Amino acid sequence: MDSPQDHPSGRKRRPENSKTVKTGPVVQPINRQSTEEINVVKVLPSKTTGHLIPLLLLTIAAGATRLWRLGQPSAVVFDELFYSRFVHMYINRIFFFDSNPPFGKQLIATAAYLAGYGNQNETFEQIGDPYAEDTPIVVLRLLPALFGAFLIPVSYLISTELGYSRFESTVTACCFLFDNALVTGSRFVLIDSINLCLLLLAVLFVLRFTHEACLSYTSAKYGLLTGLFMGLSISTKFLSLNTLLVLGWVVVRHFWKTIDDLTISAGKLWKYLLFWVFLVFWVPLGVYVATFYVHFLVLNKAGPYDAMMSTRFQASLEGGLAAITQGQPYDIAHGSQITLRNVAGVNEEPCWLHSHDAVYPVRYEGTNRGSSHQQQVTCYSFKDVNNWWIVKRPGKKISGVAGYPDVIQDRDIIELVHGISGRLLNSHDVAAPMSPECQEVTCYMDYNISMAPETLWRVKIKRQESDDKIWHAIHTQVQIIHVTNDLPETSPQALAVTGLRLPEWGFGQFEVVSSDQHSAFTVSLWNVEEHRYTKVDGNAENDTEGSVNKPVQLSFWSKFLELQWSMLGLSKDTVEEHVYGSGPLQWIKNDNGVAFWAEKGTNRQIYQVGNLVIWRTGALVVPLTVVILLVFALWNMRYPKSLPVSPAQWNRILASSELLLMGFLFNWLLFFFTDRTLFFHHYFPGLAFKFLLIGSFFGEVYERLGNSFVGRHVLHGLCVVWLLAVIHTFVLYSPLTYGWAVLSREELRDLERKESWAFIIRN
Repeated sequence: MDSPQDHPSGRKRRPENSKTVKTGPVVQPINRQSTEEINVVKVLPSKTTGHLIPLLLLTIAAGATRLWRLGQPSAVVFDELFYSRFVHMYINRIFFFDSNPPFGKQLIATAAYLAGYGNQNETFEQIGDPYAEDTPIVVLRLLPALFGAFLIPVSYLISTELGYSRFESTVTACCFLFDNALVTGSRFVLIDSINLCLLLLAVLFVLRFTHEACLSYTSAKYGLLTGLFMGLSISTKFLSLNTLLVLGWVVVRHFWKTIDDLTISAGKLWKYLLFWVFLVFWVPLGVYVATFYVHFLVLNKAGPYDAMMSTRFQASLEGGLAAITQGQPYDIAHGSQITLRNVAGVNEEPCWLHSHDAVYPVRYEGTNRGSSHQQQVTCYSFKDVNNWWIVKRPGKKISGVAGYPDVIQDRDIIELVHGISGRLLNSHDVAAPMSPECQEVTCYMDYNISMAPETLWRVKIKRQESDDKIWHAIHTQVQIIHVTNDLPETSPQALAVTGLRLPEWGFGQFEVVSSDQHSAFTVSLWNVEEHRYTKVDGNAENDTEGSVNKPVQLSFWSKFLELQWSMLGLSKDTVEEHVYGSGPLQWIKNDNGVAFWAEKGTNRQIYQVGNLVIWRTGALVVPLTVVILLVFALWNMRYPKSLPVSPAQWNRILASSELLLMGFLFNWLLFFFTDRTLFFHHYFPGLAFKFLLIGSFFGEVYERLGNSFVGRHVLHGLCVVWLLAVIHTFVLYSPLTYGWAVLSREELRDLERKESWAFIIRN
């Protein structure tokens, strides 16, 4: 009789004598041999009993390491400076901008709200400043600590799901339990522990999903949990994306192997494919969008951190810009007084078209180039009286707007008069100070020389909500095109911001140019933010027949897409240098730590640094695993019958190593290609996979060498010695992990095992 493995392709097929059972109109084959095989596969260490006691003990130890002295210090620690402020704003419904998605902050804010936080008068401005006396510090730090503690049982369960016993799973969990860096990062108002725990839960459930029968109830349950935690992790930090790509690959591999199983009908495979797409794409996407829906629903008030957003976005929030622009004229007309905001801004900073009394230097220092020596025009990042301009028709005097305004429409030619100096916006064939390939922009000063003014500009509407051709405040984005006799009407010589800062003579403000090189980008787009009509005979400035601005109401999708674009832009920005910046090479060697907090006048401090024993073990295990896999793979290709592991063991080794090595490498190697300043916490997802790999490596070594009585006891002894060294190192650095002791200068020097560690040492 042929077995399912007898198919020429090596795939399973239905036996000829398989019986069928009718369930309504569907006929399902019963394959006795396949059923037996499935039952054998189910009997893995992860499915047996006996894990409850080690899980319970490890969880208790995890709670102790994360919750001890949780309220100390009662001052702002590291990035609590930002996250505590964000939580306070959440509770008071004040909008803020952050480069990461909101779910982690929403969790902490919910707990803090239930504890009565939000009405405190928080005045902290820097790390080390005290919280208000009635701040529930323990509650603020509790959720990150609980998620940090939950990492330990989750890592244990992942190890058992990979097929390893209590021994190997305990080794894995101890790496998470006694790593000083993870303990430090999970005890404060930070989201790294939340993100890491959600990621590992996604790993756990994707493993359980792939171990279940196709489209079974448990498969559907674990599949939905996989999608849920994938969505929650990416909704906490964008850093999760690397791991989610690995999990997507695991699911794709699982589906590909399922296709090869001929015992599964084609119809069932199609259902399975649709379910797979639903769980790895639509469920995470739905969760991600839902967190932002809650974000916008709660944060409906203007605040100090909404300047990153567009004028329309800010005007849709209660108070702030909305209070300023409420009721202002809607149509831009001859005589309008306006502020022009650049749509793109610079490095996600807003900036407005600006001029002041200072002039360009006659000659630029360090070059042979000169300027027109006329009044500077810049883009300024703060609201200022010098940001105001008056719109006028060429050849027409500025007069008040009364009756029906002379509105400006698409392609109309205008002049812009600087409100304070009264000079016209001008550009001419003189090289810009920082970008000599572009033209200088000035406010024209008549020096009685042969340089005539070139002050005409064409308004070109690029984006508009309404169907008319009128230039509107807030809702219209325009290009302002320079017009001269030498330029054709279709010239793209647009007013633009280069993003370059002017030297000291330009007060560090941003360069504005006239250029055709920037016309295709948003740096050449402007919108009117504040607007009023010039008064006539003392009448109110808005007393006209023209329409007025109504409260701006943006749809959820408009807000969502704008915020995603802003977050993406900020995430891509390169921070030039930071005292605690680090990189992949430093991470692998544990070369860099981070000072979280230091008590004034003493050596008491909290310093985040990894457990040297665990990190050095991981640095050895990763290359050893790669070498051993290559040796075994070549051995299996040449001499498969003499491979020192069974086919089932070899498949398990390949499956677990593929997941763990890919998880580590994706969260480590890809940072070599990241053009931005990196920090210690960027390595945590890769570190988690390395810790899982340590347990896997110990398990495979134990299984190969622990069959004999002597070998088993020798390995147990070595593991006990290793674990004691881990615990000793953890305790040794606990004063820096918890900040519970004041160490002397000599004691700190003894702990500073690497020159790159920069402990704060006072006499």
